[in-house]
Amino acid sequence: MYRIVRESYENFRKDFSDTDSVEDPRYEVMKAFYLLFDYDKWTEAKKNKSTDYKKVAAFLDYINKNLSKYQEFQVILWELEARGYFGENYSVLSNQERDEIIKNFQMFLNLTYWN
Repeated sequence: MYRIVRESYENFRKDFSDTDSVEDPRYEVMKAFYLLFDYDKWTEAKKNKSTDYKKVAAFLDYINKNLSKYQEFQVILWELEARGYFGENYSVLSNQERDEIIKNFQMFLNLTYWN
C-alpha cells in the first residue's frame, strides 16, 4: 500500500507540473506530503518542527484518532508507523485543508492516480 500511495502522490504532483497549476489549492495543500516518502527529510523536518512537518503530523494524528470514520486509512497508517512516521497534535490545518487532504488520499487509496 505504501508503494501505491507513494507512486500515486508522484503522479498527482506530475499533474500539476506546469507553472499555471502549481498554485492550484489541491496542489498547495498536498505539497508537504513529500516528507512521507523520504525518511531523512522527515527526520530533519521533525527536528526543526517545520511547517511541512507539522501539517503532515497533524494529518496523521487526525486520521489515527478517527480511524473508525476513515477505516480505509488503517493499512497505510500502519505501514507509515512501521516506517517511523507518527502523527502529532498540531493545530495547523483548517478543516477545509484537512478535508481536501483526506479526499486526495482517498483517491490515492482508490488507485485514481496509480499507473
